[in-house]
Amino acid sequence: MINTEFLIVGNGLAGSFLAFEMLKNKLDFRIVASPTKSRATEVAAGMYNPLVFKRLTKSWMTDELLPVMHGKFSEIEQLLGEEFLFRKDILKPLSEQEKELWQKRKQETEFSKYISDITDNSPVKNIIPSAGYGRVSGSGYVDLKKFLTVSDRFFFNNKLLIRHNLDPEVIDNSKGYFEIGNLRANNIVFCEGAALKENPLFSFIKLVPVKGEVLQLFSTEILEKYILNKNVFLLPLGNQRFKAGSTYEWKDLTNEPTETGKQSITQRLEKLITAEYTIENHLAGIRPATSDRRPVLGIHPQNNHVSVFNGLGTKGVILAPYFANEMLKLLTIQNYSVKKEVDIKRFL
Repeated sequence: MINTEFLIVGNGLAGSFLAFEMLKNKLDFRIVASPTKSRATEVAAGMYNPLVFKRLTKSWMTDELLPVMHGKFSEIEQLLGEEFLFRKDILKPLSEQEKELWQKRKQETEFSKYISDITDNSPVKNIIPSAGYGRVSGSGYVDLKKFLTVSDRFFFNNKLLIRHNLDPEVIDNSKGYFEIGNLRANNIVFCEGAALKENPLFSFIKLVPVKGEVLQLFSTEILEKYILNKNVFLLPLGNQRFKAGSTYEWKDLTNEPTETGKQSITQRLEKLITAEYTIENHLAGIRPATSDRRPVLGIHPQNNHVSVFNGLGTKGVILAPYFANEMLKLLTIQNYSVKKEVDIKRFL
C-alpha cells in the first residue's frame, strides 16, 4: 500500500503545475490520471497575449501573471531539460478606427510596454491589406503537447504518476483517508478539466465546457516571424507548420472535429492571408471554462480534505503557473484566502 498526503486527480495543465509546485516545496503527493480520457491541453494552441483586442484592454491580471509564468516555465525547463515556452510577437491587421485606438493606447504608460509598434504597411507578405498593423510584445506560446508528454514521463519515472480511472462517486474518507486501489491519500485535489462537470462532489460549480477546434497547416508562403491574429489566429510552430483557430461550441461536447469547425477556421483565414496552405491535421478538445471565465480554487464546503483547482479555460498557459502556487498556499497555510474572483465560495 502506498501512502501519500495529497492525491492530484488529473494531469492536464492545472494538475501538472500543481504537481510541480508540490515537488518544489517537497510535499508528499501522487497524481492519478485516466488512461482513457483525452486532455484539452494537448489540443490547445498554448498562446498567451497580454491584450484583449475587442476593446483593446489589458487581459485580467496580465502584469502579475506574465512574470510568474515566465519564471515558473523557466524553472520547469531547467528541471526537465527541455524548452516549452517561446516568445513571439503578435501582428494584428487594423481598421482605421482600430488604428486610432491603438495609437492612443500606445501613449498610455500601462499599454506602452505591450504595444511595440503600429505601421501603415505590413512587415509580412501574403496578408490581406489593412489600414494599419499593430505589433504586440509580451506574447508567445507554449508547446503544450510537448510539455505534458515530458512532464508525464518525469512524474511516471519518479513513481509519482499512476494511471487509473477514478470514479468520484466512490470517494470515501470515513476511515480518515481515501483509498484508491493500492493508494491511500489524506487529501484529494480535483484538477480534471471539463470532466469536473460530471463530478457530483462539485455539481454546484457553474462549469460551462466549450469545445474548440484547431487546424494544423503547412505552408511555405507564410512568414514564421509573427503570430497573426484577426478573428482567427495563425501560430507558427516551426518547419513551416502552423496552428490555426479557434472555434467555440457549447452544444456538441464530443472530442470529434467537425466539418463546420473546419469551414469556420478556413473562411476566417481567407480574410487574413492570401497564402496557399495544406491542412495536415484537424483537432478538437473541450475547454474547462466557468460561467464567469475565471479559475476556481477552493476546499469543499462539507469536506476539508477535498478540494478543486479547475476552470482555466482558454488562458490556461498564463493562469496555471500563478494559481497553482495560490492553490498550494490554500492547501498548506491555515486560513489562507485566495482572490474572491477565483474563490470556490462564489458558487455557494
